[in-house]
Amino acid sequence: MSLVQIFAKPPVPGKVKTRLITDIGANKATEVYLYCLEYTLEVLNISTMNFEIWLTEPCPESGFARLPCQLQQGDDLGERMFFALAQGLIASSGQPVLLIGSDCLDLKPEHLILALESLVDHDLVFLPCVDGGFAMIGCRRIEHSIFDQVIWSSDSVLSQTLENAERLDYSVDMLETVRDIDTLHDLSHYPALREIIASH
Repeated sequence: MSLVQIFAKPPVPGKVKTRLITDIGANKATEVYLYCLEYTLEVLNISTMNFEIWLTEPCPESGFARLPCQLQQGDDLGERMFFALAQGLIASSGQPVLLIGSDCLDLKPEHLILALESLVDHDLVFLPCVDGGFAMIGCRRIEHSIFDQVIWSSDSVLSQTLENAERLDYSVDMLETVRDIDTLHDLSHYPALREIIASH
């Protein structure tokens, strides 16, 4: 069975949505983070796909305890994503694996379905973001060097990953471009997040 992995952090104020803290404070940034995470989990529940959460660190006192969780492994985001995807391919007996973030309110169950359909004929599939990154990567095979020399949190994340994919002779498909939630400008596109900012 195909597997969906969610990369997430424990919802600790000051450690999530850090780029928003200067504008809205640590507590509201955490509220935004939790809203996005809960939305992502609802998308997966609707899709009825097999999923697991990959956390940056243990979080025994949160609601994560009732969900299938793994710990991320690696020194940077590329190593952590490679490790998760490689482990996922083993666990799913070679069936495709999708890895998503927890902060994309444009994500729909249809994106997951389209990604899996794409992976019938492609090695990789991406859900690109307007900021130059990606909200989802799916694969049916993966090599460590797919993330070599990628400058994380930059506007060239996707383009650099695609350069590596070309060098590795991976066939790649791209879904529609979406928005993830990193900045105050991103928040302005979603009424529910504007309400969080406006609340006392």
